Amino acid sequence: MAMVFCRGCAHQLHETAHTCPQCGAPQFAVPAKPQATGSQSSGLGITSLIIGIICLLTLFDDGAWDNESLTGMSMIGGLGLLLGIIGITQNRPANGLAIAGVVMASISLACFLGLFSQVNQL
Repeated sequence: MAMVFCRGCAHQLHETAHTCPQCGAPQFAVPAKPQATGSQSSGLGITSLIIGIICLLTLFDDGAWDNESLTGMSMIGGLGLLLGIIGITQNRPANGLAIAGVVMASISLACFLGLFSQVNQL
């Protein structure tokens, strides 16, 4: 039976003691909880970003817009906006992707609303 000294008060104690009986200091290093950074990525933020990019890219289409196309793209843009907002509120590492998706979806929705007014005037 080997004796060691306490890390807190230098009192002599047995090597298998978890805490010092005199001062109560822990004698073994407590392992820190491992942080899983890769498994916490937000699929909502990435999905919102992809939908925002698709919505913005459709604005570069030179073809004629009809009500059905604008309604469909507005619904997809709204979905991207909703997923981005949910992704932001989850406070995960991919928060920046969700913010970018919200910005892109918002811009595309504003443009789709402008196109709606042009199509309905014709």
